[in-house]
Amino acid sequence: MDPASGSPSQRIQYKPLDASRNEIRVLSFEPPSTPDDLSSRLDRILGLGLGPLRLTLEHVSLDDFKPEYTTFRTARPAQWSRSQVDDAWCEQFDFELGSTSSDVFRTIARFTWGDYTAISYMWGSSEDTKTITINGMPVTVGENLAAALDCFRSSLVDKVWIDAVCINQDDIDERNAQVLRIRDIFSQSLAVTIWLGEDEMGGTGLDSWVETSFDKLRLCNTILEAHGRQTLEAALGIDVKAWESDHNYDELEGFPFSGDVLYFDNEWWANSDDEDEFGPPHFRDLVAVALFRLAQNPYWTRLWIIQELAVSPIRSTLDWGDASVPLRVVLTLADIFCNKILDGSTLDSRAVARMSPYLQLLNSIGQWQRSGVLSDKEDGLKGTTVDDLCRLAGSAQCTLPHDKVFRLLSLLPQAISSKITIDYKRDETELSSEFTTAISIANENRGNLEGARHVKIQSTTVDSIYALQDVPGRGKGLVAMEKIFKGTRILSEKAVVTVSESVGSERLRTSICQQVEALSEHQRQAFLSMHNIYPYRNAAEQYLGIVRTNSLPAEAVGDKGAIFLEACRINHACDNNAQKNWNEKIKRHTVHALRDINKSEEIMITYLAPLKNRKARQKALQEKFGFTCLCRLCSLPLEQSQESDRRLEEIHRLDGVIDQLGTEGILVSPLRTLRYFDQQVRLYNDQGREDIGFAQAFVNAAQLVIANSDLARGRIFVERAASVWKTTLGSDSTQAIKHGALAQDPSKYELFGISMKWKTKVDEAPQGLEPRDFEDWLWRREKPKALGQLANLRSRATFPGFTDLPDENDVDPDFYESSDMVTYRPRRHWCFLGKIMDFTTLHHLEIETKDVDGGKIPLHFYTDGRGSELASAQLRSGYTVAILYAKRHVFTFGAPGIRHEDPRMIKVL
Repeated sequence: MDPASGSPSQRIQYKPLDASRNEIRVLSFEPPSTPDDLSSRLDRILGLGLGPLRLTLEHVSLDDFKPEYTTFRTARPAQWSRSQVDDAWCEQFDFELGSTSSDVFRTIARFTWGDYTAISYMWGSSEDTKTITINGMPVTVGENLAAALDCFRSSLVDKVWIDAVCINQDDIDERNAQVLRIRDIFSQSLAVTIWLGEDEMGGTGLDSWVETSFDKLRLCNTILEAHGRQTLEAALGIDVKAWESDHNYDELEGFPFSGDVLYFDNEWWANSDDEDEFGPPHFRDLVAVALFRLAQNPYWTRLWIIQELAVSPIRSTLDWGDASVPLRVVLTLADIFCNKILDGSTLDSRAVARMSPYLQLLNSIGQWQRSGVLSDKEDGLKGTTVDDLCRLAGSAQCTLPHDKVFRLLSLLPQAISSKITIDYKRDETELSSEFTTAISIANENRGNLEGARHVKIQSTTVDSIYALQDVPGRGKGLVAMEKIFKGTRILSEKAVVTVSESVGSERLRTSICQQVEALSEHQRQAFLSMHNIYPYRNAAEQYLGIVRTNSLPAEAVGDKGAIFLEACRINHACDNNAQKNWNEKIKRHTVHALRDINKSEEIMITYLAPLKNRKARQKALQEKFGFTCLCRLCSLPLEQSQESDRRLEEIHRLDGVIDQLGTEGILVSPLRTLRYFDQQVRLYNDQGREDIGFAQAFVNAAQLVIANSDLARGRIFVERAASVWKTTLGSDSTQAIKHGALAQDPSKYELFGISMKWKTKVDEAPQGLEPRDFEDWLWRREKPKALGQLANLRSRATFPGFTDLPDENDVDPDFYESSDMVTYRPRRHWCFLGKIMDFTTLHHLEIETKDVDGGKIPLHFYTDGRGSELASAQLRSGYTVAILYAKRHVFTFGAPGIRHEDPRMIKVL
């Protein structure tokens, strides 16, 4: 609720709202006093000759439903939210806000008195005012509000709710009472209209950049509605090949766009060998400009917009002057740009910096809107931390400091918001202190349950280091009752229900029912109280849903799963502090602390393996478990989140590269493969994860060096792997036992000695080195050569053949390094040597060379001079070209070769 500084200066005669009737006030437009002929109707539709703005302010009840709407609502499933019911209701009609006829609008109305649209807008300066008529009285209102009302009266909306008028801003008691109703008023509206202000170029006859920008956004909406999100992403240059595999361009025939506005990037433009070929501006860039212009509107600094938009119905619109676009497509574009374009994009860095906070805000709003977490007054942004909430408030604007709290308050569950006394007369310091105390109780992401004094403890053991407790927003969870140190076995548990996915569905249901019925009453009640994301009609389906939602592995390899009454209660976090595992040796499910876990901190495991980027994680969790993760890793600021995603994606990319190399990576290019493992270990360290993936990287490195007879390094790698296995899985786990034994005698590895390339003895590890120097020795890292030291011409690492060069579209850790996973630089020097065999000159110089392996390698010159910078005397058969930092390039036509662009990097000898 914005401050009273913009309230009407001429008083409206307000009557108290009747809370027992769930009343609100709404404004309706009085019909103009013009003849009701065809010409006048057309003028009204076009917004011409409407005369002074006259409105009626009336009281209506949000409980006064039409009988047909009540019947429809009653027939919907009981678990449906109010917004789901309203969406289904509106889908029955050909409804489009602002262009629907009055007859259809009356039909779609849910209440006996009609229906209403809630207006979200910026109050503007209290000095810029206009006079309108309300209930026959001249009333002074803000200029922006008057412009909005003037625009809306020609759009055939029935009634509108606007806080500046529909709440008595001069009555502090009423304002106090209405603060927590704002969410309900916006969520229960037929639609929300976001008013961004007047279009200054509108009506001037000149081109309006607002209209131009909204044209691009409306085109995105047309694509989204007609062909879906995948086609929209393809239009923006994302996963075009995937789109082409599922679609045909014939589908787009007759589509309302032209080639200069939209084309799919088939790689030909980006990879064209002719740099003089330029295509039209990419549709992505045109949309980015539209979003950039939208981001410059001061509306986005408003304090109240988060809840107003997050609970808004899907029919809501953004209006700027006469231009309008569905809010849904803007939120979708924010999601696409945040997760697929801004990260590593070619967009101007300054534009990205300006757009990122605004797009991140819209992306968050879109996630909350889709999840519906704010639609129910009992719900809220569970898991949002104090720092996160304060950061959101700190970047927003409001005149009254109380609103810094009241705005955040409306985002929290009622269990928390009810603890705050809403009163604009209160002392600001006292209010802030009370708010911080209340929200700390809800700070579940950090496991900070110190203030949760009324949580019921249900510990299953008398002196357990953990307890099963009620956790705000996550049902039950395991909470540490004392400090748990890294590597501690937190629990070791037998299964109460075991299932196998390989049996038929009927046998599976029967087996589960028999096992559940055989449980003790205490065990059965504990089982039935577990979360279930699947609908059910009978007990058998209920049992199956609980098992499908909660089961954990019950064998090391296979499809057997099981229910563990305590382990299955552990909640998920992508930055988990504990590791789950089925211990085949003891036939129990175990959980170990991955790091020190403080007293009162919630014990968390990850439901996902392996850990992927934020978008992939959120999608998997929604599809498999039906929730959105708000853990610390998923709540990082955009820049930190993107950095984390890059590390995780690079780990998985390296996995793929290593798998492709296979035995060749062990025997032919072991040093390059060792570089991959070295890079993975560094990435895990930077990510702060010492989990089973971290252990496996050491195992892989050990197997590589032992296969090449390097027992000294092999033992060290195996020892490190065994240490991580003991921490994550326990000393009695199969992996810890196996690698502990191998560390005693690395030569027992079955591939030992297939190559003698790196032969060392177990005890030949150097002594007395500094830690960094020891790591350089362990990973065979090459140190920079001293200035003036001559290179060995026989070194294939320094003078590689063509097949050993890095690919220009790949980041090979054998050649490149990075400190931030964004920019890469050569980690060492390398030079391609090729003997000149022949050359041709058409539109550029092409030299046919022979490399050290005897292969014929084409060298194409794409320098500014197209090769003319070389003297003709240098182009002699038998001469040698030397190219520093050469890379392999795949040309559109012809054989792969080298694309040379920098004349400083070549010598002819």
